[in-house]
Amino acid sequence: MREELEILRSELYKSCSELYKIESNTITVEPDFTFESNIELKDKERSCKIYPFFFGEIPKYVFEWDECPIFEISSTDIQRQGELIINWVLEKSMPSTMQSQFPEIKLSELARYYERGEGIKGEFIESWNLTEETSENLLATYPTQCHTEKDTIKLIKEMRNFKLDESLRIGISLSHLILSRSKRQTNHEKIPHISIYFLGDDKMKITSNLNNEDSVETEVEYKGYLEKIIKELLKEEIK
Repeated sequence: MREELEILRSELYKSCSELYKIESNTITVEPDFTFESNIELKDKERSCKIYPFFFGEIPKYVFEWDECPIFEISSTDIQRQGELIINWVLEKSMPSTMQSQFPEIKLSELARYYERGEGIKGEFIESWNLTEETSENLLATYPTQCHTEKDTIKLIKEMRNFKLDESLRIGISLSHLILSRSKRQTNHEKIPHISIYFLGDDKMKITSNLNNEDSVETEVEYKGYLEKIIKELLKEEIK
C-alpha cells in the first residue's frame, strides 16, 4: 500500500515541479480501511488529500480549507490535478477563482463562507441545516413512529429565529440534540455542551456540563431555562 502511494506522489511531483514548494506532504496508511489511506499536501491552512483507492480505481482529491472540505474531484489526469493543487494549496486561490479556472469542480455550500472569512459560522449553519433536514425526513418517512420529531423541529426553528445557528454547533446523538461551541464534531463529553432530550407531550429534559448543572425538565421552548443555559455556553471559546 505505501509503495503504491509513493508511486502516485512521485508521479504528481514529476508532472508539476512547483509542488516541491508546498510546505509539507505526508502519507497515511490505514490498515483496516485501505480506501482511507491517503497522501496529504499541505501549506498553512490549505491542503489537498488524495485517496487513490477510495471505493474505486480513480483517485479522489479532496481540497480543504482549515481541514474543512471545500470541493472534491475524482480524476486520473495527474497533470490537471497538479495544477489544481498548486492553485489551491500553494497560491491560495479563492473558491470562486478556482471555479472559473477549473469549471469541472463543484464547490461545497461552505465555500462562500470561507471566501468571506466566515468559515466557522458557515460550518455551524450547515450543522443546523443537516440536523433540521434529518428530523424533517424522519417525520415524513415515519409519521406515526417518530413521536418527538415535531417537538425537535419546533425547537430548532425557534432557536434559529434567534440566530443561534450562527454561533453554536448542533448535532444529533441517538435520541437527543447536542449544542456546543466545537469547530468540528467531536467527543462531547470532553467539551462544554448542552444536551436536549425530547420526552413527548411538548416536554424536554435539558442537561449540561456547565457549572455542574443538574438536569431540568421543561416545556419545549427556547425562552426560560434553555435560554439561560445557552447564554452560559455562548461564553465559551470556540475550539
